[in-house]
Amino acid sequence: MLQNYKSATLYGILLWILIFVEVTLLMFTPGLSQIVQKLIHLVILIPLVWLCAKLYFNKAKASLKEGFLLGIYFLLIGTILDLLITLPLFVKSWSFYAQWSLWLGFLEGIIVCSLVGNWLKKK
Repeated sequence: MLQNYKSATLYGILLWILIFVEVTLLMFTPGLSQIVQKLIHLVILIPLVWLCAKLYFNKAKASLKEGFLLGIYFLLIGTILDLLITLPLFVKSWSFYAQWSLWLGFLEGIIVCSLVGNWLKKK
């Protein structure tokens, strides 16, 4: 169980907003192919997740397990917001969930949160 659901929810929403803005900016950047956009997103995702996890751990005791649970919770929050906002208003297709980059980003988020929790535990 997470130590602070209120903070985890707030930082999960913040992460979703940051990702939404970042992906929107990439989509409207001239000259970038879809594959380049996806690769840039996967690189930018690391500091975005790191920031939100670090902010969460300012109010919760850090550990590898807590980081892993936070990553799963961020994924849950993001999925709920995607189902409520992204899919019906922008994408309008379930094929959104068939993208390899989305699933890789999910895994990346969980790994980064876990690493942040483990790293901050050692400090």
